[in-house]
Amino acid sequence: MDRICLSVAIMPMAKEFGWPASMQGVVQSAFLWGYMATQLLGGALADKYGGKVVMAGGIVWFSLASMLMPVALSEPIVAAGLTVPAVLAARCAVGLGEGVALPSMNNLIASHIPKEAKSKALGMAFSGFHCGNLLGLIVSPLLLITFGWRALFCIFGLLGAPLLLMWLAVVPQQPSTQQRAADASSSQATSSSSNGANSATVSSSGRELSAVDLMAKSATWAIIIVNIVNHWGYFIYLNWMPTYFNQALGFDLRASSFLAFLPWLVMAVGSSASGVLADSLIARGVNVTSVRKVLQSIALMVPAAALMVLAQPNISAKYAVGAMTVALGTTSLGQAGFVANMSDIAPRHAGKMFGLCNTFGSFSGIVGVAAVGFIVEATQSFSTVFQITAVMYVVATIVW
Repeated sequence: MDRICLSVAIMPMAKEFGWPASMQGVVQSAFLWGYMATQLLGGALADKYGGKVVMAGGIVWFSLASMLMPVALSEPIVAAGLTVPAVLAARCAVGLGEGVALPSMNNLIASHIPKEAKSKALGMAFSGFHCGNLLGLIVSPLLLITFGWRALFCIFGLLGAPLLLMWLAVVPQQPSTQQRAADASSSQATSSSSNGANSATVSSSGRELSAVDLMAKSATWAIIIVNIVNHWGYFIYLNWMPTYFNQALGFDLRASSFLAFLPWLVMAVGSSASGVLADSLIARGVNVTSVRKVLQSIALMVPAAALMVLAQPNISAKYAVGAMTVALGTTSLGQAGFVANMSDIAPRHAGKMFGLCNTFGSFSGIVGVAAVGFIVEATQSFSTVFQITAVMYVVATIVW
């Protein structure tokens, strides 16, 4: 919720401070500056100290950082002419804390969940992320209309306290080093790579692998490329969907947020369903590589077709919401594709692997979110954005 609330608040903020679309894109991309910076670090720390500890630190950090936004736009900062750098720094700080979340999650799943249930666990975990987007889209406009956009960031920041207490009470501790090594060894006999070139993991030697070692494998680069394309689309949806419904389709702030709710709802359901589907196919004897390839290909090609529909001029609101829902819903199949494949090929280095791949993906998100602002400002349309993204999906499918 801490990251999606800005996609709603950006509209009244831009109106108050006179930010054009290009500036809105830069402001929204600032979250990803910090998010990218702690991906690899978060993964390495999670593999060493456990995802529970690292994520707890992240919760404290991003909760406090969320409450910096009203300070960044306070009267003294505005009077000093430091509004933009202060806002960018505040959002970057939120990203620094949230950047450890997914590597920590991947570490926890690789450490505690057996291989036959891994896809299901990943799907359920990602459903939680998407449900956060859902709650943010429902609650943000209500809080914003009632208390103003400044209170929105403070309220979400304060919610970090009960979240931290729940996390510490519920999440299990890191398994012993010996147990993790034994689990990783037992999984190597059946692990698969994303490109199907071999069935061995990239960490089969048992030694600690650096990011350079991981990047020496073609399977890693296949995941990186798909991650780049996935994050390009995902963060555009996350940051610009309410604005698209508002500016392109003419809905007000509350309606724009609520319309954006449906695609994220389908994506949350799809994330869990993809895990159940993948694990059931694997349990029936379908090759893991084939499962990862097919589901990920669907997760790229169907959204590509949906985005080409969205790119049509004068598309009606009904078809726009439908196409966006199809795009996000089928994108969620990737949780059982390239995401699950990270711990398939590097079970002992799952956090580091995720952090490495997500670093590239986060950089793509930075470029994509900022680029949308400039493209929309220049063309007064989102059509070019949808067309570029669709082409990227097709290229990623070929690579995968």
